[in-house]
Amino acid sequence: MNRATVLTTALNGAAALLLGGAPLLASAQIYKWTDANGEVHFSQSPPKVGNYEDVTPQFPASGSGSQAYRHSAAAANGGDDAAKQHALQAKADDEERCAKARERISFLQEKTAHRLMVTGEDGQPARMTDEQFNQELQDAQDAAGKYCG
Repeated sequence: MNRATVLTTALNGAAALLLGGAPLLASAQIYKWTDANGEVHFSQSPPKVGNYEDVTPQFPASGSGSQAYRHSAAAANGGDDAAKQHALQAKADDEERCAKARERISFLQEKTAHRLMVTGEDGQPARMTDEQFNQELQDAQDAAGKYCG
């Protein structure tokens, strides 16, 4: 494999990681752009020059959409049903967040900071620093502590 293919594979993996971990990083923006060589990049900061697109996933607000419908339907069947439905949904949401946090921890523990790519201050791909790696791991461990307890 040539260097460009390796870099593209690493960046695509990083993009999947960013998008897969989006619930853990709900407040983080994700940007996408194509460089002069035709390589597609994803990062949490836009490039300093050139066009880019904000591709941050939009998650529904808590209690909105179909979840709100389920709660109102359960309320029509009696308050106990609504409370049970809410508790079951909250438990399922926490289990999903727990699983994602554990997957992220496992992924990070299999890697080292210098094997993971991030976008540098100049908008170019760079190796993750030990500090960035430790922060990512701490964030995942905090999420696991919150949702897996």
